[in-house]
Amino acid sequence: MLQESPSPIWISDNTDLAKYCQHWSQLGKIALDTEFIRTDTYYPIPGLIQIGIENNEIFLVDPLTIDQWQPLKELLENPAILKVIHACSEDLEVIELLTGARLNPIFDTQLAAAYAGIGYSLGYQKLVKQLLGIELPKDETRSNWCQRPLTEAQQHYATLDVLHLLTIHSILNKELEKNTTKAWLEDDCNQMKSSIYSNNAEDAWKEVKCAWQLYPQQLAVLKSLCIYRENKARQRNLPRNRVIPKGSLWPMARYQPDNLKSLSAIQDMRKSIIKRDGQRLLTLIKTASQSPREYHPRPLPRPLPKKTRIYGKAIKEFLNTMANQLNLPVEILLPSKTTSPILRNWLETGQFALPEALQGWRREVIGIPLIKKLNTLIETP
Repeated sequence: MLQESPSPIWISDNTDLAKYCQHWSQLGKIALDTEFIRTDTYYPIPGLIQIGIENNEIFLVDPLTIDQWQPLKELLENPAILKVIHACSEDLEVIELLTGARLNPIFDTQLAAAYAGIGYSLGYQKLVKQLLGIELPKDETRSNWCQRPLTEAQQHYATLDVLHLLTIHSILNKELEKNTTKAWLEDDCNQMKSSIYSNNAEDAWKEVKCAWQLYPQQLAVLKSLCIYRENKARQRNLPRNRVIPKGSLWPMARYQPDNLKSLSAIQDMRKSIIKRDGQRLLTLIKTASQSPREYHPRPLPRPLPKKTRIYGKAIKEFLNTMANQLNLPVEILLPSKTTSPILRNWLETGQFALPEALQGWRREVIGIPLIKKLNTLIETP
């Protein structure tokens, strides 16, 4: 049976927002969520901010009518107030875009559930059902949050999205206090404070599928295309694929078309893109292809050879064992991108070593014992 929600308090002007932020600043914790639209834009379009406090009071903040966000920014950056959010990455992006705030401190209930051994990457509805036995609606997730007035169903959904967060925080926090994982969760949540727009357009080419197959001159073209794609997507506020389709990047760098006809033959290339940017892309390709060698990127490593598979399997077995010992989901123990550098170091030096990027509790608890285990395997006849 679906739960009824309390009547929310709407905040739709700058004066009321400042007044309530002053009130909330006296609290120890608040629940937070956002609703937004992101179908035809690079940046999310904020539609609603939900804030919950103790005694089941819910507030709906209207970003369509408020334009003075400094009081909310100060509240969200106040280190004395815990911000409880579920699966917070997109919410952090919306909040930073709207107010400039980088939240501190954060308690992510999805991540906390994983550290508490309840489950990995649980959705909010599933977590509420599992911990509280309450079933929540899902049917308004993709509705138009920028329409006004919001429907009763939308307001009901938005209210329930924060109604149970503080209760869930209390349950999970109590569970985490039984062991050392609370400090590990805090470390991970602290990492979320960094800017959500810090991704470097200069490195986007490294993520293109099969980029390792390209020569340095071709990589120079790929890098130039990726930088253009990212910057234009932000400038025009369009999804990246509206600037250059993802599937077109590699063949453009590989075949380097020099006229509109050959450009139109590139995989996934659209007529609308050729009409708008065709000549610009051809100039970009030509300029990058003729750049001096000293500016060409170094080739990317080839896929790991078969002889590393035995050690890749040993890493998986070690992580599964550790997950059982720690009562944690195996997915949370080690970033997936860590395995490849470990194996490549063995290929290059004959010894296993951790990448410098792996820090914090994972380096001490997981990384160092893993490397010791792997190096023992090398020494075993």
